[in-house]
Amino acid sequence: MGHYFYITPEEYALAEKNGIRPVMLDRRVREQGWPKERAMTTPPRKLTDRSRWWKVAEKNGLNYNTFMNRIKLGWPEEKAATQPLRTEEELRVQALRATDHVRRYPEKYLRLAEENGIPYHTFQHRVKYCKWDMERAATEPIWTRQQIGKLGAQRLREREGDWAAQIFGKRG
Repeated sequence: MGHYFYITPEEYALAEKNGIRPVMLDRRVREQGWPKERAMTTPPRKLTDRSRWWKVAEKNGLNYNTFMNRIKLGWPEEKAATQPLRTEEELRVQALRATDHVRRYPEKYLRLAEENGIPYHTFQHRVKYCKWDMERAATEPIWTRQQIGKLGAQRLREREGDWAAQIFGKRG
């Protein structure tokens, strides 16, 4: 494929007629891997002169990166240059709205759990894995290790009977 990268003088001339400089043709074919036909016929992009709107943006206290990011996001040039930056309060309100939008559990249950000293992760675990309803998950106190042990022993006795007697025999 070595011949593919060779660009003839006629191809350079044809590209020049289409407004493509030799450096651009070389870059398109050799660096970017374009087919020669496409590289010679696709016109270069026109650069937009945004200096007028950039001056307006500068007068409005916007820096160049903010202005250009707005343009890249698809804003019209006039709006990108004239709309002021958002205040801290506006950003805070937007963040709160976004949080409410993605919230998985209703805020009233989260507040109730917090008031009862139940951490968020405990509340989440109870609802998600233990399949508790949110009211119970937010209000039932956290058990101590001693309480968990007593409940486990009680349930074992209910299920298996007096297991100690079965293992060690009855004392009489």
